[in-house]
Amino acid sequence: MIHKTRGLVLHTIKYTDNSVISHIYTEAFGRLSFLLSGTRGKKSPVRINLLQHLSILEMEIYIKQTRDLQRAKEIKLHENFSSIPYNPVKNAVALFLAEILYRTLQEQEANLTLFSYLINAIKIFDLTEKGYANFHLLFLLGLTKHLGFFPRNNYTPEKEFFDMENAVFAKTKPLHPYFIAPPASRFLPVLIGFSFEEMDKVKLNGAMRNILVAGILDFYRFHLPGMGEVKSFPVLRDIFN
Repeated sequence: MIHKTRGLVLHTIKYTDNSVISHIYTEAFGRLSFLLSGTRGKKSPVRINLLQHLSILEMEIYIKQTRDLQRAKEIKLHENFSSIPYNPVKNAVALFLAEILYRTLQEQEANLTLFSYLINAIKIFDLTEKGYANFHLLFLLGLTKHLGFFPRNNYTPEKEFFDMENAVFAKTKPLHPYFIAPPASRFLPVLIGFSFEEMDKVKLNGAMRNILVAGILDFYRFHLPGMGEVKSFPVLRDIFN
């Protein structure tokens, strides 16, 4: 049976000279893996250039629950990006966020609220012409709402240590090593409270931005122990330095 759904490309790897395996987060079925053949042929129904990280797709797919690798009848772009593929900074951010999603989104069932969050955020990022340096920070914090460990914004000048284990701000340094200390922690409550439309209002230099990203990644790893190291982070860190 053929199903129609939108999909978000997370990761694509070469399988043979003329085929790839692409991991895609779909609107109708959650995360799926596809074996896509003939991706480099001129008449192929699935072209390799459609499978860039965070590409938003329209898909006609065959689903068989007992099969690890699904098949696609046709794939085309749902959204033509105006800047992400052509802006080196945005492209590096997209690669980083796609890897985060590849490592964190494992459920093979629909989550329409999460899918809507991802698509809307990526569209905003693509259309924002300036002041987007904090986008990945807001994106990562917003994603924790859907993953089940969103920080409680109880920050006060007396509670400056962000305790990753309990996802709250504390008066004193936690006894465990999983925390974000001031001055970096002072920016978290501001970021938590802002929307993507306000992301340029948080004034951070590159070094502080990278400290916050590293802290948020540690926060992810604490709550998602199988996540592992994010290989694209050093590239992103170098860009913002």
